[in-house]
Formats: sequence, structure tokens, C-alpha cells
Amino acid sequence: DKCILCGRCTVVCPQNAKRVHSERAEVLKMLDGPEKVIASVAPSFISSFDVKSFGVFNEALKRLGFTFAEETAAGAKVVTEEYARLLSEGTYNNLISSACPAINRMIQLYYPKALQYLAPVVSPMVAHAKMLKEKYPDHKIVFIGPCVAKKREAAESGVIDGVLTFEDLEKMFAEKNIDPEKIEVAETEK
Repeated sequence: DKCILCGRCTVVCPQNAKRVHSERAEVLKMLDGPEKVIASVAPSFISSFDVKSFGVFNEALKRLGFTFAEETAAGAKVVTEEYARLLSEGTYNNLISSACPAINRMIQLYYPKALQYLAPVVSPMVAHAKMLKEKYPDHKIVFIGPCVAKKREAAESGVIDGVLTFEDLEKMFAEKNIDPEKIEVAETEK
């Protein structure tokens, strides 16, 4: 009940008894099924995968079975505009803004007096998923990023159908013999 899903326990457990639940099997089932699946990719993909461009990464994801991919950063614009609106209204003298679900959960569980300052704004991940669902209502949305805390946030959002960590994705690429570093795309796709 007190867990904020920061993932620290999986790193410090001397017995390696803790593991992050993987949704790989569920996502692979989606990709192999009749559904169209869009990947919403955290901007930090570039630090985990040695690729030349997002176009290359998009192509690698298509080879896995995704219909296409977009960067989650598209949702950040909407989130930033909402923060600006809240600040311009003057309702908040102090405002806590965080896209990190572990931080937000920590505030909820351990600092409830600070909840009044926590901005009622969804994360870029949720904002992007809502944008995609509005534009492509018949598609499933899978978020891909480095953070395990996004799993709970996604499940609670009602708009995200699955979450893969970068480690999950690396395993999927390896299983399907997809090497993003060796993919070439046309200049227009970059």
C-alpha cells in the first residue's frame, strides 16, 4: 500500500527476489492480433537505443508489428499549455508540477498536505494517449519508456493499453532479430 513504484527495491534486493512485471506477452498478443497498435515513445529512447533518428526507431517498431510510432513529447505541448493556463489564472500561489508518477504517488501517500499544490494535470504520456485515441479510436496504445512507475499510471489512465520498458523492447527486438542500428530509412522518414 505504501509502494510508489520507484523500482528501487528491484535494484537493492540482495536476493534478487523483486522483479518488474513485464507486459511483453500481452503486447506481443496485441501485435499478433487483429488490432492496430500505436507506440507512444518516451523521448529518452535516443539515450537507450543507438539510432540515427526517430524514423529509424519507428521503422524498427513497425517491424515488430506496430502500425506506427509517435514521440510522447507531442503530449508535452498540451501539458505545458495547461500549466501555463493554471499559472495565468492565479489560482495557485505554489504549484507542484511533475510528470513522474512515482513522485506524484509519493506526495499522495506520504505528503497529503502538499496535495493542494499538486497541479491537476495529466502527464505527457496520458495527454499523448488521449490525443491518439481521439484521432485513432480503433487503435490500441502502447507506451514505451524507461520508467516502471508508468505501468500503474497507464493502468489507471483508461487510455493506455500496455506499457513496455526499454529493456522489454530490447528483448523483443532480439527475439525478432531486429537491429535498429542497422536500419536505414529514406530521408523523408527521418
